Amino acid sequence: MSGERVVGLGLCTPIGTTEEMTLASMRAGLARFAEAAAPGAGEPVRASRLATLDPSSTRTERMIALGRAALDGVRERLKASPTGRVPLYLGLPEPSLGAPVAREALLGALLSAPPGQAGGALSLVGAFEGGRAAFFEALSAAIGDLRAGRVGSMAVVGAVDSLCDADSLAALSAARLHLSPQNRDGRIPGEAAGFVVVARPGAAAGMGLEAMGVVLGVALGAEPAPFASRVPSAADGLTGVFRALRGDEAAGARRVDEVMSCQPGESFWATELSRAYLRNAAWMPEPLALRAAGEWLGDAGAGAAPVMLAAALHR
Repeated sequence: MSGERVVGLGLCTPIGTTEEMTLASMRAGLARFAEAAAPGAGEPVRASRLATLDPSSTRTERMIALGRAALDGVRERLKASPTGRVPLYLGLPEPSLGAPVAREALLGALLSAPPGQAGGALSLVGAFEGGRAAFFEALSAAIGDLRAGRVGSMAVVGAVDSLCDADSLAALSAARLHLSPQNRDGRIPGEAAGFVVVARPGAAAGMGLEAMGVVLGVALGAEPAPFASRVPSAADGLTGVFRALRGDEAAGARRVDEVMSCQPGESFWATELSRAYLRNAAWMPEPLALRAAGEWLGDAGAGAAPVMLAAALHR
């Protein structure tokens, strides 16, 4: 089977600080939604955040802690790199209502090796500020570089985000985007980080790494009427992405078993997915089998995608 092999996985979420804990919580239907203080807000904001992090920590500090914990889950695999260095493709939040991210501090913390680590040092190739799509942008770039021979035999692809710091919570509250008695169609801010190690076909066995799964295809698109435009979405962008995958020789070779979505809980995203699904019904499961990140994580932003990829690998 052609396609890049997934040979490593690391996660850190509010429902588990490792891959194993997170996936076990998802299988059990567990979520950690609790009220959190938001400066200037008239009432607490319901959020999904990692309880072991200081509530006063900044967005950048939370992302650093989440990201480093998730990277710990893949570091052992990185030692198999023949060159001693592994390229990193990182998905990050898009500019939004959340607090600003200190990009250089974040990248420096994630790229620094733990004391005593031998081999498997990370080298940043690209940072993609695409929000919920950022992980897929990073994955597409990594696969392109692996296939073109621009990097070695493996790469690390990941994403990290947090909307649970006090400033981000306050911004969401001020914009009235959060779930509340006044907004039953709001979002629950969350946070997450995840990293996968992908290797060229045939290279995994040579490095002594067992494949967890195969990436058959990645497709990207742009939505002409995104959420921020405040106009109804016709789901043209998502429809195009599904059609691209459906027409791919490998990804479209068989009917999809289940859909894993990064969408939060708002109806906008559910409606958009429903429209794109109906236009590609012949390729989709019937009836629709869907799992959405919002069920367990709330809106984890850029961090949702690697978690849902992990769920797909272990379904």
